[in-house]
Order: sequence, then C-alpha cells, then structure tokens
Amino acid sequence: MGAAVSGRRQHIAPDKGVWPGIPVYVVAGCVFTPRRRKGMLLVREDTRQNVSIVDAFGVTNQHLGCEDTPKDVRCGDTSRDIGCGDTPKNTKDTPQNPIVDNGVGQNIRYLGWRVATVLLLTLAFPPTLFAQDLETLGDQKLFAYNGSLSATQTFYHAEGMPSRRDPYFWQLNANLNLTFLGIISVPLSATLSQQNKSFAQPQPFNRFGISPTYKGLTVHLGHRTINFSDYTLAGNLFFGAGVEYKPENNPVRVSAMYGRFAKPVANFSQFGQVYAEPTYRRIGFGTKVGFELEKQRAAVMFFRAYDDPNSIDVVDSSFVVTPEENLVVGLEGGFKFFDRFSLEGEYAYSLFTRDRRIPELFTNDYSFINNLGGLYKPNGSSAFTNALKSRLTYQGDGFQANLSYRRVDPGYTTHGSSFLNNDLEDITAGLSLPLFNNRVTLSTSSGLQHNNLDNQNSAQVNRYVFSSSAAISATEKLNINLNVSNYSTSTQQLLLQTDILSDTLEFFQVTRSAMASVNYQTGKETNTGTLFVSGNLQDATDNQGNGSLFKSGNAGYSFKIGEYWSTNTSFTINQSEASGISNLTLGPVFGVNRSFMDNKVRSSLSLSLLNSYLNKSRNSHIDNVRWSVNWTAGKRHTVSFNTFYLLKNTYEEAAKATQEWRGTLNYAFRL
Repeated sequence: MGAAVSGRRQHIAPDKGVWPGIPVYVVAGCVFTPRRRKGMLLVREDTRQNVSIVDAFGVTNQHLGCEDTPKDVRCGDTSRDIGCGDTPKNTKDTPQNPIVDNGVGQNIRYLGWRVATVLLLTLAFPPTLFAQDLETLGDQKLFAYNGSLSATQTFYHAEGMPSRRDPYFWQLNANLNLTFLGIISVPLSATLSQQNKSFAQPQPFNRFGISPTYKGLTVHLGHRTINFSDYTLAGNLFFGAGVEYKPENNPVRVSAMYGRFAKPVANFSQFGQVYAEPTYRRIGFGTKVGFELEKQRAAVMFFRAYDDPNSIDVVDSSFVVTPEENLVVGLEGGFKFFDRFSLEGEYAYSLFTRDRRIPELFTNDYSFINNLGGLYKPNGSSAFTNALKSRLTYQGDGFQANLSYRRVDPGYTTHGSSFLNNDLEDITAGLSLPLFNNRVTLSTSSGLQHNNLDNQNSAQVNRYVFSSSAAISATEKLNINLNVSNYSTSTQQLLLQTDILSDTLEFFQVTRSAMASVNYQTGKETNTGTLFVSGNLQDATDNQGNGSLFKSGNAGYSFKIGEYWSTNTSFTINQSEASGISNLTLGPVFGVNRSFMDNKVRSSLSLSLLNSYLNKSRNSHIDNVRWSVNWTAGKRHTVSFNTFYLLKNTYEEAAKATQEWRGTLNYAFRL
C-alpha cells in the first residue's frame, strides 16, 4: 500500500455484531471493524452511483459504481492511511500477476490444473478418430477456402439541426474460412475503421481473431467470445486464447480460456467531452468441464478475473476507480425423467472484491475463503453472493407446461458478463396448448417478482405479469394473431418511525396492452398479394390519478406483378395521450421494387408523408424518402448503394425546416 501496514490483530467476542474470530486491524491509529451482513464481509458502506438496467420483468438492476467511502473506521491521528477518507494510491508493492507472486506451492497448483486439463483432452479423443480421417483423405482437397472482403463508405449532411454523425466514415471487413483435408476449419475475421484513429476506448474498435476447428475441437485466438453460463462467463469479449472440445461420439465437454477483458485507459477526452473513463487492465481465465448425454448433462465451471493496479495512474480526481477482483464457481445440469419431465438449473457463487489493494482479511477459524491459494484473497471490500435459476418442464400429449424459479442476491457480480440483474427473486409458469388439429395455438404465462431480498432497502417493489396469446390459421389464406397482457407494479416505501407514529407509502401501477393482426393472401401464381391490418392498444394507470394511453394502427396492401415488379402501400396512425397532452401522427407510405437484367440489379424506392398534431393542431410535416440499388456482377462482385433523405417542416411560432441526408456505398468481393 502507500504506507507499510503495521499493527496487531484483535478479536471481538460474538456479541459484538461481527463474525466470531474475525480480527480487528489496527493500522496507524485506525481500527477496521468488519460487520456481519448475510454472507457478506463488509468493512465499508457503499455510496456508489447506480446504473439502471431493466429486464423482461422491468426490474432495475443496480450495478457497481465507482465511489466507496470506508466506514467503521476510528482514526486516532491525522495520518493519511487507508480508511481515513483517502483513496488508495497505486504502488509498485502490489503484485501485478498473482500467479507469479503466489509462491512456489501455489504455482504448483496452477501447473497441476493445466496438466490435468491436457490429460483430460488427450484421453477424451476416441481411438478411432484418426483412422476414420485417414480413410477419407484421398477424397478430400488438400486446401480449400471461402470468404468475403467488403468496403463501406458513408456520407452524411444535415441542415437546420446539429449533425448526428461524422460527414464521412469508412470501414473494411474481412471474413475468411480455410479448410485443410476437409477436417480442419480455420475461420478468420477482421474489422478496420476510421474510428480507431481518433478514439481510445477500453475495448478496441478494430478486432481480429481466428477459430480453427478439427472435428469436435475448436481453438479460439484473438478477439473471441466463449459462453460458460449466464452467471459465470456469459460471452464477454476478450483478447487471448480459448479452446472448446465437443466430440460427436463422446459425452465429454471441455471449454477453457485465458485473455484480456479490458485495456488500460487512463482517460480520453476531446473538446471537454469524456469518451472513456479510467479503466484498469483486466485479465481473466476460466474453464468448464462436464458431460452431455441424451437425457442427462452436468458441468462444473470456474472463472477468475482481476485488475492490474499498476496498469494506469489515476490523476483525474473527478473519477474514482478501484482495481477489482472476482472469482466465480458454478454448477449446471439437467436431466429427463418419467419420459415427460425435464429439470434443468444453474447455481453460481461469486467472490467479488471492490478494491484488491486493501490488506487481506484473515480469520482464526478455518474458512475455505482464506484457503484458495493464489486464486482469491478476501479483504474488507469483499462480498460473497449467490445466483440460482431452475426450470421444470412437462411435455404432455399435444401441450407443454413449465415452471421456473430464479434468485439473484443483492450485489451479485461477475466480470464474465457485461451486465446482470441482481437483487431479485421471481417465479413464473407457462402453458402452450394446440387445438383443432394445430389450427389454433394458445399460450399463456404469468409470474411474480420482488426485490429487497436482504431487507436493506427503504423500498420494496413487487411485480405481477400475465400474458396470453392465440395464433389462428382460419384458412390457408387467412391468419389471425391475438395477444393480451397485464403488468402491475407495487412499490412500498418505508418511512422513518417517530415517537408519535410510523407509516408506509405505497405506489401502485397497472399497464394493460392488447394487440391484433390479420393477414389475408390474394391472387394466384405470379400475381399474388397480401392484405394486412394490425392494431395495438396500451394504457397505464396508477393510484395517484395519473394515466397514459397509446394507440397505433396500420393497414395496407402489397402486390407482386409478374417476376420483376412488386408494390406496397399502407396507412399508419399513432396516437398517445398523457398528462392532458395529445400527440397524433398519421400518413400514407408508398413503395415500389423493380428487378433488372435477370435479377442481377434490384432497386427499391419508398416514400412516407406524415403529419404530426399536438392537441389537434398540426405542428409539423415530415417527408421521408429511401432509395437503394444492388448490383450483382458475376459470382464474386456485389455493389450496393442506399440513400436516405428527411425533410421536416415545423408550424410553430419559430417555424423552420430541417434536412438530413445519408448515403452508403458498399462493395463486397466473395472469394
């Protein structure tokens, strides 16, 4: 740390509100007292800023922010040590690579794991695999390839309004797949754009990578993604190497990876606008080992990621970032029983440290947390949380029913996922039922969800969702789709209790929606058409007297004339009402498509003329024109061009006209 940590250990009796056996650290007059909170070691109270993410239930996920103020610290002097209101500084005393600095014994553990993985891959290859390949070598080409190269240029211009993008932009893309002897496949991809010249982001704009495949073995190199599960490694992009082994005639399933998840970036700003916040270099590695049979599957997963505290120097006081550390272990599986039932689920346990520069936290009693070798070292900013989900399905004669359960602890975090909802528990049920020889399919689902699992929030949100749909094939030409849903949310705000009274404040909102669409086919042979009508209605009300109403409708007809012509026309209307304000937009849309030169050249043109009304008074008129042309020259060359033009006239007191134009030219070459 910035100063050497010296002091003594003290232990607190069980009746002090902390875990028995947890030491109290005395550092330069400051006493660190860990507190107990449902499976979480907390020394500091979190004052981070939150980022809201809404899932299918509408739940808001509170992500980890960048501000931690240490609490439970008693400072006897004016020293500037950790815990006395100062942000820890970077220091060369912090190990950059825990694998190197863990010691000889712990390095042997890493080496043993890697050797075991290699042995498992070797034993998993069936002995007849290579013999089968040799028998067919004479019928295979030694070398084959396919792929494409493309170049895109985009032009932009705006008048009467601020520009929403650069006036010129270019991008190059390359995709190539190499095949050797028909058994080894090597896909390669690369992207190059002009943005890489003017931005410095935590992840690069220009990415490249290859994923060669041999039978069931795939090797990933470069910028790649691998998915273990939703709560461990969930497809986050990394730069490094990985392997996946999924043989056809063997139940063994093995995945492993090692790479960089974030580049070190101090910060980047231009003209007073910040494009990238400080980010430490983040390294991660993990593995997944399991088996998969026809009716059973199971796997165990491990993923670890850590930030390098010395990768950047944070000098901008407006950003407070800390080097993090994360270790996640998980189990997943599924099996079928009684021929009709199937059960699947996943469990994950996350050990997350907000600031890995804080000294390690020890206990006298045995704890597996302190016996993970160099994999993880807990401290006062560490939290240990769980995530669980399961699903039970019953496949009946002509119908299917399912029941799902999910629980994610508050603050659950994994560096293997870009974002993740936490602090939620929900249960959902669904049913799908076909009727009348599959001419009618009914589906319904409902669910309950709530947050505040540890009773630490001042408010609790409860949600109820119900939806039902019907797909009807009335005749060979007539199809009808119907859908209704009901979504309710109740929030209970707990007020502070006084000597006189205590009370709660409750907010309740209900959202209902209905949708219907009808399609009818007309014509015969080459002259065919489709008549369509659709409508949508949604309203929301709450117990405070607020409400909103949204209506939309679309009706039209599309018709194909011969082999080269097709047309479509429709009329659209959208209306919304809220807080005494009404907005209405309506107008026609026309389109025509034409093919030339035996379909080698295809062109399309569309025009929309929309009028907008505010409280029944017209306030703007919007014209939108789109045109595109695509030319296929031979078997390898394709040239396309599309353009977009928007003209908006306003009729308010400060009336003005705005114009926007965008054109894109693309050339592609197939290898």
